[in-house]
Amino acid sequence: MKPNDEIKRQAMSAVANVQKVVAQVGLAKVTCGAAVYAAHIRQMDRQAPQRQRQVRKDAVGREV
Repeated sequence: MKPNDEIKRQAMSAVANVQKVVAQVGLAKVTCGAAVYAAHIRQMDRQAPQRQRQVRKDAVGREV
């Protein structure tokens, strides 16, 4: 193999490896973002006042 071809092959291999790493980092950021968002929603739900239960008079003890 010519030295030039070997350099090109190594460069393409490096590019492919960088692309894999970037994809993995992106996936980790999305996963972390989803977890943080879900935790924020749970926190907001805990802080929200309890809603009044609506009960019809003909449905004694059952929620609407």
